[in-house]
Amino acid sequence: MAVAPVGIASAAPSVAILSPANGSVSNNSMPSFSGVAQEAGGTVKLEICRGPCSDLTREQTLSTSLLGSGGTWTLGIESPLADGTYTALASQAGGASSVTFTVITSPPAVTLNSPSSAPWDTTPSFTGTASDTTPVNVLIHAGATTKGTIVSASTATGTGAGWTSGPASPALPVGQYTAAALQESSYGNPTGRSGPVTFTVTPPPPPPVASFKWFPPVPQTGEPVSIVSSSSDATSPISGIAWALGDDSPFQPGGAVLYTSFPTPGPHVVRLLVTDGNGFSGMATETITVVGPRVLLMQPFPVVRIAGTETASGVRLRLLRVQQTPAGAKVTIRCRGRGCPVKSQRRFAVANPRGVAPVDFRTFQRVLRAGVTLEILVSKPGSIGKYTRFTIRRHKLPIRVDTCLDPAGVNPVACPSS
Repeated sequence: MAVAPVGIASAAPSVAILSPANGSVSNNSMPSFSGVAQEAGGTVKLEICRGPCSDLTREQTLSTSLLGSGGTWTLGIESPLADGTYTALASQAGGASSVTFTVITSPPAVTLNSPSSAPWDTTPSFTGTASDTTPVNVLIHAGATTKGTIVSASTATGTGAGWTSGPASPALPVGQYTAAALQESSYGNPTGRSGPVTFTVTPPPPPPVASFKWFPPVPQTGEPVSIVSSSSDATSPISGIAWALGDDSPFQPGGAVLYTSFPTPGPHVVRLLVTDGNGFSGMATETITVVGPRVLLMQPFPVVRIAGTETASGVRLRLLRVQQTPAGAKVTIRCRGRGCPVKSQRRFAVANPRGVAPVDFRTFQRVLRAGVTLEILVSKPGSIGKYTRFTIRRHKLPIRVDTCLDPAGVNPVACPSS
């Protein structure tokens, strides 16, 4: 038994795999192995295992006792390795070392899904999976097979797993197309290709038709107004409604009925924007005419009576009376022309236990010459009043005009039809 000199430690046998490098990937199914070992350490054994080494995963066992200068060794495998990850375990009496490596000889595995966008999308995006990390190119062919002319394409970044492409470019017209996804191998293997996916670009559906009505049809200022959407869509439910009160006012989300009022008379622009489930929109614009507050006829409506006889110069009045007048109404007589007893006179209708007494103007119960004009104005705030005019003539009955009086009690106006 040899004894090492005192003070000198004996070197333990060692073995190492230099090629392939630990963690390397190769498309060579018959790799060679090389490394270093102790020149005097005996035979080097090399075990090739699918995954971690064990009796169950060992696929090939190689050995060599041929060591070159410095203990270098080289071994070649006996049969090709299938794609997968392996462990190479080199051992020599007294030592061992291992590396893992991957063999990939097949093209990248690529899948392609049908477009998930709407069928009228002319620039669809695509999704799928790809086993390599090189870019994924989606080629779009005209027609029902990939034999058709390439008319558009999109690209995705390879992730080694799922991918999503950008929009197809250029945009596709309406028609049938077939797409396939391709990925080049980063290891020099053939290009991976997905199965074909056929899809159709259809014409877009019509947008929703926006429309609305309002009640009452001719609102007054300050009056509550209900504006009701009557919009429709032939292909999709309406999912969004927005209203704008004005030409340039922003749209505000709302419901099918908008409740509002208008503070001023005149035309008011209202706009409606509706959106359907497909994302299409339609807009309607209408003008609502708003009127001022309605003024009603005075109730009861007054009656003006005169009685008298003709004279050579005009008429002799023996009665000028205003009756059937609401309490508090103001009755004014205006006289124009030569011979007026007074220019104007005013009375108010007064209520008593039996009702409202007639208003008599005895000052005018006298002879009035031809050419004199009498105006009788009956007014009450907030009501349309009564206007009567008599024009005195010679040897004829007076000309009488009866109409209505504006709410201000100043000027005659046409009476409302209802």
